[in-house]
Amino acid sequence: MIYFDSHASLGMHGPTDARVPWKTSTLLDDMEHTGIHGALVWHWTAREYDPGYGNQRLLHEIADHRDRLFPCWVLLPHHTGEMPPGTQIVEQMQAEGVRAARMFPRRHNYRFDKAVCGELFAALEAAGLPLLLDVGIYSEDQQVTYAEVDALCARHPGLPVLLQKARWESTRDVVALMQRHPNTYIEFSSFQIHYGLEFMAEKVGAERLLLGTEWPFKSPGAARAFIDYCELAEADKAMVAGGNLARLLQLDSLPDEYEARDQGRILEKAKAGQPLDHLPVIDPHTHVLHDGLMGSGYIAIPHGDAAHMIRRNRRLGIDRFCCSSWIGIWIDYRKGNALIHDLTQRYPDDVIGYATIDPKKSDDVEADIHLCHDVYGFRGLKPYNPRVGLPYNSPLYDTWYEKGNEIGAFVKLHQTAIGDAFLEEIADIAARYPNMNYLLAHSAWTWEVARERAAFARTRPNIFLDLTFTSVLHGVIEFFAEEGLANRVLFCTDAPMRDPIPQLGWVVYSRISEEDKERILGGNALRVLEHAGVDVERIRRPYAAAAR
Repeated sequence: MIYFDSHASLGMHGPTDARVPWKTSTLLDDMEHTGIHGALVWHWTAREYDPGYGNQRLLHEIADHRDRLFPCWVLLPHHTGEMPPGTQIVEQMQAEGVRAARMFPRRHNYRFDKAVCGELFAALEAAGLPLLLDVGIYSEDQQVTYAEVDALCARHPGLPVLLQKARWESTRDVVALMQRHPNTYIEFSSFQIHYGLEFMAEKVGAERLLLGTEWPFKSPGAARAFIDYCELAEADKAMVAGGNLARLLQLDSLPDEYEARDQGRILEKAKAGQPLDHLPVIDPHTHVLHDGLMGSGYIAIPHGDAAHMIRRNRRLGIDRFCCSSWIGIWIDYRKGNALIHDLTQRYPDDVIGYATIDPKKSDDVEADIHLCHDVYGFRGLKPYNPRVGLPYNSPLYDTWYEKGNEIGAFVKLHQTAIGDAFLEEIADIAARYPNMNYLLAHSAWTWEVARERAAFARTRPNIFLDLTFTSVLHGVIEFFAEEGLANRVLFCTDAPMRDPIPQLGWVVYSRISEEDKERILGGNALRVLEHAGVDVERIRRPYAAAAR
C-alpha cells in the first residue's frame, strides 16, 4: 500500500516551540521512518511573507525530491497586482508541475466570495486543480467557514475542495456539507472521530477520504495508523492512503515504496495493522455513552457505547480501559456511576471504573463515596471541574480525597484552561493526600503545557502525564523520554470522543526505545492500578504464560 500525505508544510513558521521541525531533510526522514511515500507540500513563507516568493522558494527547496514531494502553491486574488489573474496563475502552476492550491483568506485579509475570488475559483475549476482550505474551529485554524465552503461548492461544482484541519467537534457540519456537495473531500489529521474512516466512508464514500498528517506539528504515525487499523476493506484503505490524492492531483503513478528496515516489534505490528498482543496495553482515560447512542449534546460520537469501544480495543490490543461516563462528568453523576458499575459487571475483563461526584449537587457526599468505592469497587476518582466549577483543592472534595488516599486510588484531573491555577491546586492536594496517584489529563496538549507538566512531574513521584489530545504533538513523547519521564507517561485515548487509533499511532511511531514504549503503553498504568488494589495479575498472566 502506498501512503501519500495531503497535508504537509515546509519552512520556518514563526513563534513555535524550538523542537518543531521545518527542514525538507527532516520531513523526508520522518516520511521514511513512518513509511509515507509521498507528500503534497506548501511553504510557510508563502503564508507569512509573500505567496509568490514563498511558492518559488518551495520549488527550489524540493527540486531534488520531486519523486516524493509534490508542490502546492498558496494563491491570492489578483486585484492588487500581487499575483496574476486566475487563468495566468493556473498556467504558471501547470508549467511548473504544481497540481494543487491553498488559500488563506483570514490570514491574508480578503473576502472569500465571488466578488473577490470568483475569477480565481473559475480558473482552478476549469483546470480541475484541487483547492485546499483550513476549516478548523479555532481562530488560526479556521481560514474558511463551512458556510463559505458551501457557497463556493454550490457555485463551482467542478472544483475539488479538500477540507483540512476539520476537527471532530464539527462532524455534524462536515457530514451535511459533504453529502450536499460531491466535490468535497476531507483529510483526518484533526478529524479524529470515533470509527472515523468507517463512519465517513458510509456517509460519503471512501473515494473522498484522504491521508493527512499536518507535518511538522502532528505525529505522522498517528495519521498512518488511523488507516492501518481501521475496518475498511483493503481496496478502500488503498484509496484513502494514496489513491484518492493521486487521482485529485491527476498523477499517472504513485511514489515508490521504501526498502523495509527493522524498527522493532511494536512498530512492525502497527505497520501491519496487527494488535499489540505481545504486551499489556492499558488505556487509563476513556468515557462512554449508553448503549446505542451516537452523540452527546454538542458533539456527534459515532458508536460511543462500550461494546463498540471494546471492539475497537481488540483491533489495537488494548487490554483494559479506565472509564468515566460522559453523562457522569457532564450532567448527572449518579446516572453516570450506575452506568459504569453496570459496565464493570458486564465487561469485567475490559472496564475499570472511575467514580464521578459533584459535591455541590450531592445530598450526602459520604453516601456517594461509600456507594462508588465500597459497593461498586471503583478505584479511580474523576472530579471534572470544567463542569463542576470548583477548584480541585476545594474543601468540598476533602472527604472524597480522604477515601481515595485510604485506598491508594488514582485521580484523573483535567485542566480547565491554559494559564489557570491547575498545577498549584494539584500540588496542594498531592501534598495532603500522598497515597494517591495523580493522572494529569492532556499533558501533551501544547508544547507550553508539555514543558510545564514535565517540570512539575519531576517534583513528585506520584504525578503521571496523560498524553491524549487531538494535537498529537510531533516529538513530544521523545521530549518526555529525554526528560527522564518515560516511567511516568501514560498512553491514553479519550475514546470515544476521539478514536483510539491515532493516539496509539502517536506512541508506537515515536522514536524512543522499545522498553520505553512498553512502559508508556501499559507498564506505567499497571503500577498505578496495582497501587490502587486492582488485580493486575489477571492482566499480566497471559503475557507471562506466552513468554514461557
